Amino acid sequence: MRRYWHFFALAMAVLWILASGVTELSGSRAFGASTVHAKIVINVPQHRLYLYRNDKLFQAYPVAVGKPITQSPRGEFHITQKAIWGDGFGTRWMRISVPWGIYGIHGTNKPWSVGTVASHGCFRMLNRDVEQVYALVSVNTPVIITGYEPFTRIRRALHPRSIGQDVIELQRLLRLAHVYPGTLSGVYTSAVEDSVKKFQVMVGEEPNGMASLSTIRKLQDYTHQQNLKPRYLGRQIS
Repeated sequence: MRRYWHFFALAMAVLWILASGVTELSGSRAFGASTVHAKIVINVPQHRLYLYRNDKLFQAYPVAVGKPITQSPRGEFHITQKAIWGDGFGTRWMRISVPWGIYGIHGTNKPWSVGTVASHGCFRMLNRDVEQVYALVSVNTPVIITGYEPFTRIRRALHPRSIGQDVIELQRLLRLAHVYPGTLSGVYTSAVEDSVKKFQVMVGEEPNGMASLSTIRKLQDYTHQQNLKPRYLGRQIS
């Protein structure tokens, strides 16, 4: 009889948890109908990663960022992969949706480098810190990486097949011109093409959706970004 009572008590406890709307079990796994929305913001000049939960700051962590020759990307991305790795990547790995390379947030076997400018573009964390973040985020969690603006020089004409940090700079300028509502993804999507067309109509150019250097110069002038020089961690990019 006592054994059946234990089963009954366990069943009642589970029902109580579900009815109470408990949202997490073992980190980020949702148990009830409501969920905790996580977001990561990385400030490159500050060497800091900020974890938000339901739009409230949960914790700030030091990170190592990319060296000037191997800069960390800036833009608006999301987590595409989570894995338990080792060696130089520490105890955890979270890949970010940067379209022009493999970048991630990971631990390290060089804890003294955390908080410095030391990486090949990824974001190194102390293993204890990355394990906490790993447990509280999921695939598709937004990752917003900020830095000095403008992010980079645009030295080429851009078109629907373009990807790169310069596409993110184009998206940033289009957003400043109030013609682009999308994210700073680094991919020249159809939404970017449509936004370029809108701007070209505004300035009297043929609306072909191709961001020529002439269109980009007009966009920089329109948004008062023409004479601003890109920087990365205090150094100008020539």
